[in-house]
Amino acid sequence: MGCSEGDLMNAEKNKIQFYKPLITVIFMVIVMFTSMVYYQADPQIPLMFGCLVAGLVAVWMGFTWEKILEGALKGISQSLEAILILLLIGVLVGVWIACGTVPAMIYYGLKMISARYFLPTAMMICVIVAFAIGSWGTIGTVGLAFMGMGTALHISAPVVAGCIVSGAYMGEVISPLSDATNLTAAVVGENVFQIVRRMAKPAIIAFGITMVCYFVIGRQYTGGTETQLGSDIGSLLGSIKGQFSISPLELLPMALMAACILLKFPAIPSMLAGILCGLLEALFLQQIEISQILNVSYNGFICESGNPLVDDLLSAGGMNEMLYSISIIIIAMSFGGIMQHTGQIETLLNPLIRRIQSKGSLTLVTVLSCISMNVILPDQYLGISLPGQMYEKTYADRNIDRSDLAMTLLGGGAVTSPLVPWNTCGIYVMTILSVPAVSYGPYAFYSILLPLTVIVLGYIHKKH
Repeated sequence: MGCSEGDLMNAEKNKIQFYKPLITVIFMVIVMFTSMVYYQADPQIPLMFGCLVAGLVAVWMGFTWEKILEGALKGISQSLEAILILLLIGVLVGVWIACGTVPAMIYYGLKMISARYFLPTAMMICVIVAFAIGSWGTIGTVGLAFMGMGTALHISAPVVAGCIVSGAYMGEVISPLSDATNLTAAVVGENVFQIVRRMAKPAIIAFGITMVCYFVIGRQYTGGTETQLGSDIGSLLGSIKGQFSISPLELLPMALMAACILLKFPAIPSMLAGILCGLLEALFLQQIEISQILNVSYNGFICESGNPLVDDLLSAGGMNEMLYSISIIIIAMSFGGIMQHTGQIETLLNPLIRRIQSKGSLTLVTVLSCISMNVILPDQYLGISLPGQMYEKTYADRNIDRSDLAMTLLGGGAVTSPLVPWNTCGIYVMTILSVPAVSYGPYAFYSILLPLTVIVLGYIHKKH
């Protein structure tokens, strides 16, 4: 049966339409990769150029400036709640350090460290710390300390580095305070606490298997003793205890916010409750003046314990610290909004989406897209935001819950970024821990197991 003239015209139109948005993607890949890997630039300016090219291609496709601007603003509007939450997170972290909550978490966590079970306990501490201050802060502080302790215990540096990465990035994907989780919430339009609850199952499964792996590997290293750890741990504990009043009461703000999560309260009121509780504790337990608390809320806490490691660890937080992340989110969401509103994403994905039949296949493709973005657009934020905007409509059309998309984005985009040597996360880890990504990658079990767990659950659970 021959094709009609109309069919040929439609086929030619589709070919042209596919070709045009492909230019945007190719340009974005080249500019992002060159700027961030070769010139080691921050992602904001390359992203702005990406917005410019996406807009020019949209004009070429026949869209007016008003429609392009509408798309950019629509993308930004999706992220407004996440931006407010990130600002509150900056305040919360600063206040929680000042009131002793974060120091108490670290203090009690460090007391768990055991020479015999060094790898599992080190990972657990990294999870706890990353839950409060994020993955990068964890790797640059307690992670660095654990590298030194691992050397003293004669444990292979790549193994220790992989353990640190596993713990830091698990803490990031299960924390309502992390940039990655809140960016994901903005992209999919879901409550951040609902995403944390949805992440619990794959996170716990991957965590359990990872802990078993570190327990088995750790049994090969039996040369270390508690005495070798004593001086390192004792120095950290003494510095924290000397700077803050430490007791279980300091954990009350975290317990209050955890209760809010379990009771399914909205994110912003829950965080405000945690901040208010921390403010009261800072005033009455740590004897900090109101003027200092207000300064800490915006500029962050500056620790002056005399111990460089503790000072780096506990000098964090503040609303001002979040502005860098917020600027990336605004520009990334603008780019995605233009691509989505002008039909460029739909045009690129249609040939692929038509071939995806099951939820499991869609989960697999989403995870692989996140990993691909981490490789070719080497930044974790883009590894989460762009696939999220790409597949958001597909998940909605197939009546798959938004929290499932969020789980897939975090499982594929957040934890795999440190495994890519030229990704911003991989570069940071290699710089801080002085171990190549190709060396610690095979031992970062959590970053390998979580994407696999998410994919398996996608095939097992037909619908959520």
